[in-house]
Amino acid sequence: SIFTKQRKPMQNRITQILNIKHPIVQAPMSWLTDAHLVASVAEAGGLGFLAPHAGQTTNPNSNDEVIERMRAEIRKVKALTDKPFGVPFILSYDFSLIPHMVELMIAERVPVVLDNGLLDPAIYAKFKQAGIKIICRLPNPNLADALKAQELGADILVLTGFDEGGTLPMKEVGSFNVLAEFVGKVDLPIVLAGGLADKRSVQASMLLGAEGVWIGTAFIATKECRASEKVKQWIVGATANDLLLFRTEPYYYRSLPTELAKKCFQMSESGASRADIAKVMNAGTGMRLGMLEGDFDNGYVSVGNGIGAIDRIKSVQELIDELMS
Repeated sequence: SIFTKQRKPMQNRITQILNIKHPIVQAPMSWLTDAHLVASVAEAGGLGFLAPHAGQTTNPNSNDEVIERMRAEIRKVKALTDKPFGVPFILSYDFSLIPHMVELMIAERVPVVLDNGLLDPAIYAKFKQAGIKIICRLPNPNLADALKAQELGADILVLTGFDEGGTLPMKEVGSFNVLAEFVGKVDLPIVLAGGLADKRSVQASMLLGAEGVWIGTAFIATKECRASEKVKQWIVGATANDLLLFRTEPYYYRSLPTELAKKCFQMSESGASRADIAKVMNAGTGMRLGMLEGDFDNGYVSVGNGIGAIDRIKSVQELIDELMS
């Protein structure tokens, strides 16, 4: 059974489509990814994603700088590994960047791209023509959009439950329940996201119909991740009961109880508007301060509900071996 197999490649549609050894996908996590982490995931047999601020410590001054930063980081990954990796083509709420990102990924021959639910037929056609694999991750999983992604030519569908870290879906539905709504209703292979951090949650995901898993928080607690060591140690010592959940525009967030997170939580509990909470949270900068720099007064630490399964800092190789054991 899946529970007794030794550590060996689990070949399925996900591994075949992506040309990887294990059906493990490392989530793009804004400031917390860089070429070193992504290449380490690739060398360990998974698929790593660069993120909007991969490898950076400051906000960009222009869209041109965003593109050139990403071009440099893509080339760093290629210098470190010849294995597949991915990049999202939506890097911010400034959609004027998207055509330039699409051009960049085609020019740099990025093996895999991530669509965070834009579902643009022209963009899909360009990537398909270039032979680039498309993973579609719907911010709010629903069958209509999943079927549209399938029709447009997406290769893989990511379903995200409310147990995840980062930007949460609008509906408060747990990861396994989200998965149950889609299995058998779409032809695309499904990667499940949200609160998965150990081999038992991987096993459960596979048994319930997923063919791959999307891992975020567990990769933060690895030696190769550029997150603050203070953050990593806090993750190791915390459980889901420590997390604070609050509303923000337009979604929900959860965080370890930094001073900023406590303020956002209190505002949420007292009925403050999502827009006002979003201003205080200061999403991009708040994550950099909290998770990259370890400033718990002015930043937040966004993690998923699977945090209790993380008991030590591991290498990427150790983590992937354990997830697949």
